Amino acid sequence: MERYRHTGFSEVAGDPGWDIPLGIEFDADKLATLDLSTPTNIVSVDMPNSLVVGEAIAGLSPAMANEERVWARLSHIEAIDYCRARWLTGQDDNKLVSSIRDHFFAPTQTGIRDDHALSRLWWNYQISRICMPDDIPGALALILKSADIRSNFVERIWMTSRQNIASAVLRAMKSDPWVAGAESNFRHFMKAVNRLGGGIVFEVLTPPETDAFVAECVSFARRTQAA
Repeated sequence: MERYRHTGFSEVAGDPGWDIPLGIEFDADKLATLDLSTPTNIVSVDMPNSLVVGEAIAGLSPAMANEERVWARLSHIEAIDYCRARWLTGQDDNKLVSSIRDHFFAPTQTGIRDDHALSRLWWNYQISRICMPDDIPGALALILKSADIRSNFVERIWMTSRQNIASAVLRAMKSDPWVAGAESNFRHFMKAVNRLGGGIVFEVLTPPETDAFVAECVSFARRTQAA
């Protein structure tokens, strides 16, 4: 507990098992620029921090991003100051153990995507890069507008791995204030995408065709919410 709270693990990082070559390069100096503050609106720092982590580990593949050892190493050594400040500050010993398990280790895909201090930021960046490669900050701003929107968007892996429909959803969020204007609106909208999108091969649709489908989902969501 003392190492997690104060002293860290740098003095044991050279021991066997702490440094297994995985062929991954990263920018340690950039990781050191992570914003350590914890404002009331966490989204305000999650966005720039997602950019930092995504750019610092830009060469990481999605497959390798499911390797727990990558994230355990970085959170215990190179980025421990951020992980400690973000997730351990003010925790008593009982809550500290739970926070360490959730945010310093990543034993499951869900934990990697949603819980680990660094990997969740990397996935924010990766999904934004898939959806809007020409405007990653813009995509991050839309996805991270609230924790609920992030959850409803990111958890739909079937969609976020398909650029055509994912980009169209973000365009709708940007162009129609209703879509992301309230968390309940967005939930109804995403349910409509799930319901109406079953069986559609989005990869063969043109962007205008996909936008038309998403517009139909918005109209359906408005009607069902009002009913």
